[in-house]
Amino acid sequence: MMFDRLRRMVFAPFSDRHTPLILLLVCGLAYGLLFAWQGFYWDDFPLMWIAETYGLAGLARYFSTNRPFWGLFFQASNALLGEQPWQWQLFGLFWRWVSTVTFWLFLKQLWPRQAQAAALAALALLVYPGFGQQPIGMVYGHFFLIMAMFFFSLYAGLRALRSAKQARIWTVGALLASFINLITLEYFFVLELARPLVYGLALTHPASPQRLMGRTLRAWLPYLLLFSGVVIWRVFFFEFQSQNYSAVGLDALRADPISGGLVMLGRILTQIGRAGVAAWVQPFLVPDLAGLGRINTVIYVLVSLAGIALVFWLLVSLRENAASQEKGSGVARQDGQILPGQTTSNRGTRPGPFGRVERQTGLQMLAVGAFLLLIAGAPFYLTGLPVRLGFPNDRFTLPFMPGSALVLTGLLYSLPLRKNWPRLLVAGLLLGLAVGYHFANSTAYRRDWNLQKAFFWQLSWRVPGLVPGTTLVSNDLPLRFYSDNSLTAPLNWIYAPENRTQAMDYMFFYTSVRWNVDSWLASSPGLPIEVDYLAATFSGSTDQVVVLYYQPPACLRVLDGQIEKDNQFLPVKIRTAAANLGSSAWILPEPATPAIPPRHYYGLEPARGWCYYYLKADLARQVQDWERVAALGDQAFDLGDYPNDPAERLPFIEGYAHLGRWQDALEQTRLAGQISPAIRPVLCRLWQRIDPNTAENPGKQEVIQQLSIEIPCAIENHEEQR
Repeated sequence: MMFDRLRRMVFAPFSDRHTPLILLLVCGLAYGLLFAWQGFYWDDFPLMWIAETYGLAGLARYFSTNRPFWGLFFQASNALLGEQPWQWQLFGLFWRWVSTVTFWLFLKQLWPRQAQAAALAALALLVYPGFGQQPIGMVYGHFFLIMAMFFFSLYAGLRALRSAKQARIWTVGALLASFINLITLEYFFVLELARPLVYGLALTHPASPQRLMGRTLRAWLPYLLLFSGVVIWRVFFFEFQSQNYSAVGLDALRADPISGGLVMLGRILTQIGRAGVAAWVQPFLVPDLAGLGRINTVIYVLVSLAGIALVFWLLVSLRENAASQEKGSGVARQDGQILPGQTTSNRGTRPGPFGRVERQTGLQMLAVGAFLLLIAGAPFYLTGLPVRLGFPNDRFTLPFMPGSALVLTGLLYSLPLRKNWPRLLVAGLLLGLAVGYHFANSTAYRRDWNLQKAFFWQLSWRVPGLVPGTTLVSNDLPLRFYSDNSLTAPLNWIYAPENRTQAMDYMFFYTSVRWNVDSWLASSPGLPIEVDYLAATFSGSTDQVVVLYYQPPACLRVLDGQIEKDNQFLPVKIRTAAANLGSSAWILPEPATPAIPPRHYYGLEPARGWCYYYLKADLARQVQDWERVAALGDQAFDLGDYPNDPAERLPFIEGYAHLGRWQDALEQTRLAGQISPAIRPVLCRLWQRIDPNTAENPGKQEVIQQLSIEIPCAIENHEEQR
């Protein structure tokens, strides 16, 4: 009795109408704890820069060749929301939650007596671990807005079937929401074909199969006509349908139906298995705790436990609430069946056995989920785009989410277990760990945002200004959630904030993505660099390039190709580009308005540590202000901090030598050379440049003599000069 009272006290106050609130709590735990410390990622940065620089017209140009109607939503949201990253994080969270609630409402309409199953499937959709790009709030907030439209269309369509008085109103709402889904985005386009299956399940009653099929087709007909009309528009009238991606899968089928068909089948099975099943293994993969840090590791554990508790409490509460309703209505359950006229008074409020009705619901969920998984990847099967678990291709798992959630729920409900609690334990553990998984993923995004901010602050210290038309070339920065295309936007935002023409001033390239050094070196000098950024264009030349290298914890460096072409610490492409194409001549040491990262994104200037003094010293070296180089060196070495790359000592060696501080130059040379023999060719070239540009004196002679042992090429060059 005491146990029953305690159970009622904990679970009875909760009812099905509170499910959206629990979904909101789970959403906040999984994705929202770090929203104030996250920023713009991936395509969010270009979109925000375009909106701020070119306004709504710029956004219209950006989307005109891929998703013109979807672009209208971006125009509206950018007009309403500000430019703070946290606002867009909340925007993404809001639509993630709304899409989940509309999914839950749809399931409640389809299986009205299965509140627990509907809630479990909604939770599975909410914390689906195959998609990890939630922090890209601006872009994916709009994706989930369209997903919500799709689910609302299914929900409203079912309401129209079951409400004779309001059928027309619900039908209009369903058609409008379906139209928005179909006309704006291709991700959920093919999922519309699941509607007749949904209607067939909703209309099941004692009737002949022919009559059921007829009623289903009549209910589906308006949506079929709408779907067909949009297909015709996309295929025959929308001229940019294949602008970005061509139907390579379809072309392969036409060329060789058998071979192409087998390849297509293998692709379908692989992608369904990956997005629909393998995704659920990820919550059990323990994250890199060293990368998380001590505090975030504790939070990760607490969030996972809280997620498990919330999921378990929600599902048990719904079960207890259903049992209470059965008792109150004088209806008993026997092997899952509702038997009118029987009483449950002899069982109190304890839920009945998990029986045939629940398993039947589970099988139906399995069927609907399997069909959704089968058709979800059609856009990717046809274009050959790979669906993978991991950034950036996990964005293609979005249309698989509802099918995967239903398959998981269907499996748990269709298992021939008499008791319900094993299902609840499995569901609580799996979905709760998924909550923790998403928190850990959010910390990775936060880390990237901080690294990106550090990169641009260091760039502004070393490069106060840039000549328009300059291309920055870099190694692949240690940023998972940005590309060189992404970073081009803040580069122009920082260095050309007043340029609102459609001619961009600057471009950022990774050597591994858009920069083919070998082919460019084989071409004639002055090879043009032309980039269409959709809202604007960039025109540059291979004659106007600055080469960077950034690998934290080392500082950002503008590479001196004359000195570092033999630097074995650098990737081959980077040092080749620096030696043959890079130049610091395009860096303006004293521009009229020095570049400063926008405070509302990048915050206040970081503390001036080693990297600040090194970068400012390297800038002074560029203009041969040797006294400033030495003064900055003295300040830097007094910090008690040390370089993380031996090349960071190079400007100080050169500055001390030019001021006749030969022993200081020798000391820094030795310290750099002790790191690795691989740096010695770089030191050699540096001293070969120092020697002919400094006056002869006894101090220099002594240092050169000492270096003849440690760096023989230095003395050889000295003898040649004499």
